[in-house]
Amino acid sequence: MGTRSADTSSWMKPKFLSAAAAIAVAAGAAGWAINATVVGQGETTQESEQNVWAKAEASAIGSSLNLSTIVKQPVQVVASNHLAGVVSSVSEGEKKPGDVIYSVAGSDVYVISGQTPLYQDIGPKASGENVKQVESFLKDQEYFSGTPDTRFDAATTSAIKGWQIATKQKADGRIALGRMVAISSLPGQVDIGEEIRPGKNLAGGEDAVLAPSGERTFTMSLTGEQAALIPQDSAIEVNHGDLTWEAQIAQTTTDESGNVIHTLAGPSGGSVCDKECDELPAGSNVTLRSKVIVVPETKGIGIPSSAVTTTASGETEVVTENGPVPVEVVASGQGIVIVEGLEEGTSVQVLAANSEAR
Repeated sequence: MGTRSADTSSWMKPKFLSAAAAIAVAAGAAGWAINATVVGQGETTQESEQNVWAKAEASAIGSSLNLSTIVKQPVQVVASNHLAGVVSSVSEGEKKPGDVIYSVAGSDVYVISGQTPLYQDIGPKASGENVKQVESFLKDQEYFSGTPDTRFDAATTSAIKGWQIATKQKADGRIALGRMVAISSLPGQVDIGEEIRPGKNLAGGEDAVLAPSGERTFTMSLTGEQAALIPQDSAIEVNHGDLTWEAQIAQTTTDESGNVIHTLAGPSGGSVCDKECDELPAGSNVTLRSKVIVVPETKGIGIPSSAVTTTASGETEVVTENGPVPVEVVASGQGIVIVEGLEEGTSVQVLAANSEAR
C-alpha cells in the first residue's frame, strides 16, 4: 500500500488546518469509501443497506507550508570612481576577476580580487599591496609568471602589456587609477552605485562599487492571514541546493504595508546557515525555498476516524471481521486517525448495515 499523507502549500483555503485535513481525507477517502451504498443523486443517507469496510493502510498525518525566505546581506561601498566623463555602459550582477563593470567615456573599468582598495596608478613608481594584488590577478590570468610581491618591475610591466593587448587596450604597461577596482567577494554579486548610470557625467569621487558585507539575515514576509496560520514555535526548514538548515522564528515585526515579518534564527539562536554561509551566493537579496512545519508528521497505520468507537470503560476499539479489537489513537487529522494495535491490511467496519453513521 502506498503512504497516505497530508501536505498543503496553497493559500487558496481560508482555514489552513481544515484545508490540510480535507486533503488528508481526500487522499484516503477514494479507497476507504469504495463499498459505500449511494442512493438518489449521488447523496449518501444516514442508513446503509450493507456494512461499509475500510482497510488499515500505512498513512501519514501532518501539514506544512511551502514558502520563501529572503536572505539579506548588508552592502557597503568598496570602491570610488576616479574617472571623469560620461558613463557609456554599466554591467552589474555576478562577476569574476577581469570582468568589466562599467565604462566612462569609452574607458572600461575592470574588477579584480583584493582586500585593499586600489589608490594609486600601477606603474614604475608604485609599490605595496596594490602591486601585489594586480600581479596576483595577472598571474591567475597567465600573464605574470613570477611570484606576486609588492615591487613593480619589468616583469610587472610585461604582464600588464600582455593583458592590455588581450583586452584591446593601449599597451603602455601601466594601469591608471580608476581603470581597475579591487573587491574581496569575487566571484560574486557586484552592484554599481546609483550615480554610475549610462549618460551621467562624472567628475570623480562618486560611490562606484557596492558589495555584500557582514552577517546575513533570514526573513519571511507574510500577510496577516498567512501569519495567523503559523504557530510561533513552528519548525522551519530552509533549503539551498542540497543543503537543508533548521530554523525557528526569533522575532516578529510588522512593516509599513501591514505585512508580518518573521526573522529567523538557527536552533541555537545563531545564523540559520551557521558555518555553511559561504555556500550561499553573494548578494544583497537571495530567495530560498522553505517549509514551515505547521503540524509535525506522524506515520503509522491509518484508518477512517469513523471506524473508531469508545467503550463504556473509556477504551477505544474498532470492529474487524473477527470482532472488536482495542486500539490506541496516537494522532488524528479530520477524517483520519493513526492507531496502534492493528496490522496493515486489516479490514475495519466504518458503517454498520441499517445503523446511523458513526
